[in-house]
Amino acid sequence: MKYQLNLTALRCPIPLLSAKKALKNLDKNDELMLILNLESAVENFSIFAEENSVALVEQYYASEKEFIVILKK
Repeated sequence: MKYQLNLTALRCPIPLLSAKKALKNLDKNDELMLILNLESAVENFSIFAEENSVALVEQYYASEKEFIVILKK
């Protein structure tokens, strides 16, 4: 399944912690789309994916204010 988590109102490290908590509830092969503001340290999500044994499927700018990260458990 695919899930979405809007974290645009939050600043680091809260988006990382929220993503980690959300991933615990997902099944294998589920995807989690994170919507982040540009103040979040988006480069940390590649490290986060590696450290938490999840795949970083995609990351891109959705707009001037939002960055998308898609993780797969």
